[in-house]
Amino acid sequence: MSRNLLFSEYPMFDRIMEERPDLCRRVLETALGVPVDEVRNVVAERTLQPRVGSHGVRLDAWVRTSDALYDVEMQTYSREGLGRRMRYYQSAMDTAMLRPGATYDSLPESFIVFICLHDEFKEGLPVYTFDMICDESGSVVLGHGFRWVVLNASAWEMLPDGPLRGLLRYVATEEVGGDGLTADLAAAVEAANEDAPWREESLVMLTLEEDMRAQGRLLQKKGREEGLAEGRAEGRAAGRAEGADQLGKLIAQLMDAGRFEDARRAATDAEYREGLLEELDS
Repeated sequence: MSRNLLFSEYPMFDRIMEERPDLCRRVLETALGVPVDEVRNVVAERTLQPRVGSHGVRLDAWVRTSDALYDVEMQTYSREGLGRRMRYYQSAMDTAMLRPGATYDSLPESFIVFICLHDEFKEGLPVYTFDMICDESGSVVLGHGFRWVVLNASAWEMLPDGPLRGLLRYVATEEVGGDGLTADLAAAVEAANEDAPWREESLVMLTLEEDMRAQGRLLQKKGREEGLAEGRAEGRAAGRAEGADQLGKLIAQLMDAGRFEDARRAATDAEYREGLLEELDS
């Protein structure tokens, strides 16, 4: 049975951020707690590849203003290594923005915002802000020009009344509060869901993605279980375990990069899978 998409599901989130730059700006202002200049450009699902043959990343919403660059991500499931993921996203953004011959001072201020349904750091906080400081002296200012913020929607009740509480509550529950932002987001979600062909296509993509992730998790679990097997088949079990674990990780990596068709083929086509492994290992 068909259903409506939620704001927290990436096809809906990406569409609203791209089609409604006014709402995108307000989401950023609420998430960061600072004014955001008029949004000049939003590109949903932008793929960045720092160099030919390197690992590419798919950004949910790449946002440009007159004086800054933003990446805002919606994350509905927990991922390992979020810190290193953000580090790579930052490097990809910087590489994309610095033209040959330009000085480092020309790099714009940049912000990476992850809006998560789950608590990635298990500390129970609704907001985690990361910056670079000098361990030896708090008065030293590095001037690196970037900030990372991870929002934990599951802890929205810990926040005082205000726009951020309302936003995280809406992300977590789809309940509209008394603030104007969530009401406007809900109206935009309702309007987008009226586009039936797009909605159905998006639901198919979400189902495929979840199926691939489930298969990856199952293969990794199988690999761990077989890796613990004892007896005369120990050598064969270890080999199967390694292969299953490798396939599970490959599928997860492809899904993170938005390469759904590659993930589907990798699950069933051994030759195609080997080519992908060589590509990603190079």
